[in-house]
Amino acid sequence: MTQENNNSVETVLTYEDDVLTKIVGNTVRDVDGVLSLEGGLIDSVTDKFSDETDPSMGVKVDLDNDDKEVKISMDAILEYGKSIPLVFKKIISKLSQTISDMTDLKPTEIKINVKDLQTREEFMKKNSKGDKKKDK
Repeated sequence: MTQENNNSVETVLTYEDDVLTKIVGNTVRDVDGVLSLEGGLIDSVTDKFSDETDPSMGVKVDLDNDDKEVKISMDAILEYGKSIPLVFKKIISKLSQTISDMTDLKPTEIKINVKDLQTREEFMKKNSKGDKKKDK
């Protein structure tokens, strides 16, 4: 999409898919009830300060730079005992606000496939493979 400003300069702003997947991954990581997205650990307790996890893992976007729209889909592991519809509403709200704040894009579709439910303890145990010395 092109626009002209007062100086008659044509301007174009577009985004790569990776930019949106990072925004989505980093936003969803802060939603209570989300333990992980497929392929990437995003638990707020174990991974908040880690530089090793790619926030875009497990996130798929279909970006239309011409119409300034984006469709988002992801596979997630959610926390057992939390209301799945409520967690989904929180994700939608946070994503819509963050994408609006950071870009000029409009989310037109947000899909989440819940792959599993785990308690936080079960999730932490399954994903703390580096802590074998604590098992004794």
